[in-house]
Amino acid sequence: MEEKKKYKIELSLIVYFCSFLVVFPISIPLYFVLGMMSGSASASTTDLLFYGFIIGISILGAILLNIIFKSGKPNNKTKWGIFIAHLFLIPLSVIFYNYLFFY
Repeated sequence: MEEKKKYKIELSLIVYFCSFLVVFPISIPLYFVLGMMSGSASASTTDLLFYGFIIGISILGAILLNIIFKSGKPNNKTKWGIFIAHLFLIPLSVIFYNYLFFY
């Protein structure tokens, strides 16, 4: 007989998964500085700046969260799944926070 695998969900994994929500609020000062540096740029330049900002904080935020929540255990499939999910969830949270705070 095959036994079912028991998946143990730890509190640290839940916190790690939900931590994508803090990446954009922490990066707002950088967003402000980049906006001030662009000055009176055209709309296409501003859009490129915004998309570059989203891509940059998505990659750096996911890597930083992976480093912060790396425990003594080696990376497993669950942590890599959360890391990949952060690459998609961080840009979605940026758009959510952008509408929440700036519109």
